[in-house]
Amino acid sequence: MESPGSNRIEAELTHRFADTIDTGLIADGMVSLWQEIDAVLCPILGQRGVAALYQRSLYLASRTHGWLMDSRDDTQASIDFTHLKTLLMQQQRADLISGGGLLLHTFYELLVSLVGRSLTERVLHSVGAQLFSSPPA
Repeated sequence: MESPGSNRIEAELTHRFADTIDTGLIADGMVSLWQEIDAVLCPILGQRGVAALYQRSLYLASRTHGWLMDSRDDTQASIDFTHLKTLLMQQQRADLISGGGLLLHTFYELLVSLVGRSLTERVLHSVGAQLFSSPPA
């Protein structure tokens, strides 16, 4: 599921965490992004809906980054942020950013497939304007 969009997200994450070497701080930052996404989307899709999209994103992104494979029950009612942080913290900085970026991009594309690009960008704009906006034409 690599695409120019995932490269854009990875580039934005690389820029966002450019001065951060500590993978724990990067993992915290990514988990914080996911918590914001969850907070924005739960009133619209419900907690189970957001969790289902997240689990599907984990599955798809794990094809490229096997460490994202979530061996736990994928019928959870909410995103397990502690488990996500654990997955992220076990990686080297480059893999963390690359895999985390692909996970975000995959989630974004799944949401786009459900509600359209325009609505997805408007809803997620508050989370990260550069992360989830289309590149300039």
